[in-house]
Amino acid sequence: MSGTCCPQPTTPEWTVRQVIHRSDWKDTTRVCPTCGESVDLMCGHCQVELDRERTPPPGSKLTRERRLLAFCDEECATLWLDAD
Repeated sequence: MSGTCCPQPTTPEWTVRQVIHRSDWKDTTRVCPTCGESVDLMCGHCQVELDRERTPPPGSKLTRERRLLAFCDEECATLWLDAD
């Protein structure tokens, strides 16, 4: 999973699976897709889980793809999710 991946919220094949508040998750940082600020994943932040079907290559059983996006807070997550 790429930490810099940022699918657009309006892309039809992606489904929002959950939006949760996290802390003490991982000792790293990400860039907030909405405001561009650094998000320390050990501190409080909002995480959006996206999911979509994928066509697996022959021999593979993985039929789903998942992306986790880290936002500064719920306001940034809401702005990104409501973007057209």
